[in-house]
Amino acid sequence: MSDFYLKFVDEEQAQEVLYTKVVDEWSEPEDPDVEPIPLRWHYVPNYVNIDTIGVIYEPAPDPEDYVPVQYEGWFVNVRVVGEDAEPLIAYSIDPEPYPMRVWG
Repeated sequence: MSDFYLKFVDEEQAQEVLYTKVVDEWSEPEDPDVEPIPLRWHYVPNYVNIDTIGVIYEPAPDPEDYVPVQYEGWFVNVRVVGEDAEPLIAYSIDPEPYPMRVWG
């Protein structure tokens, strides 16, 4: 078991790494020479334990005059239990500078 604290450019990039797009429904062209087109799909998680955090903001030094400052990126925690962690390594970060949510 390994925990990964991940930072992606945006939600779309996280989706591409953490989920597989599976087609549910294809078009049915009348012409057999025309390739079917995917019409509907869903996403299947590549990992059992995905904790999407999303946007993180800097802690408030003074709650009275706090103006939210967003950290760049889209944050996700993944606990890997028997899955291939190799695709996650490129997005792994040191969680220390960021406020984090940890596994219970």
